[in-house]
Amino acid sequence: MKNIRAFLILASLIVAFSSCTKTITPPLNNTPQLVIEGAVSDTTGPYHVNISKTADFYSDNVYPTVSGATVVITDVTANITDVLTEASVGDYITHAITGTPGHAYQLKVMLDGKTYTAMSTMPKPVPLDSVTVDYSVNNNFRPVANYQDPADQKNYYKYSMKRNGVHVHHFQTFDDRLSGGRYIRDKLDCDTGTFHHGDMVKADLVGLDAGAFNFLKEAEAVAYDNANLAVPATPTSNITGGCIGYFSAQTVSSKTTVIKSF
Repeated sequence: MKNIRAFLILASLIVAFSSCTKTITPPLNNTPQLVIEGAVSDTTGPYHVNISKTADFYSDNVYPTVSGATVVITDVTANITDVLTEASVGDYITHAITGTPGHAYQLKVMLDGKTYTAMSTMPKPVPLDSVTVDYSVNNNFRPVANYQDPADQKNYYKYSMKRNGVHVHHFQTFDDRLSGGRYIRDKLDCDTGTFHHGDMVKADLVGLDAGAFNFLKEAEAVAYDNANLAVPATPTSNITGGCIGYFSAQTVSSKTTVIKSF
């Protein structure tokens, strides 16, 4: 979640300056804001909720973690409540709940006399058939996600990747508004030169509900398309109470491949 936290800081603090002919250090609103990021998935738990605060834009990307919150996740469908424990400073983990497609989950965070809540429903899982590689551009290998989009439901996705076990700091959103029920072969975004011959690539197809997807889609625009935005805006959180971040009940399907040498 580090790359998500980075653009949350960017979105909440940056004031856009254009057509400048000299370096400007603009005064920014540096009032710390609470950041909550959490997810329940259909993979094996425990599941995590991370709580931190935004940092000064000119600091060294150190985001203060927040201790002492009361964090509860409830499987509303199964009527199971799980009080999370703080495994490390700012990292709260579950004990009792299991991620189940079709179930609705409520997050509640209580901190400093304030309450923050969110609801998310886990969609039906969509399996990733395979991850292949587009070799059409020399030395710019792009993984390709291959899967069948179901025709009987609206689907929202996030792609993420690992290179040799390390997260690639780029994610990508996609929905089936124009491709419902089709077989999808989607080239995954990454920086030129991210992958090399012999690298192992792991791709994740993450199924989301609308609230989490909308946050991530807006966040993606802020993080990667910022040059096209007149004034970067904070992505719309699906957590009420006045914080930055999102809560997601999601499915995860993963496949791996190796970049071939010729």
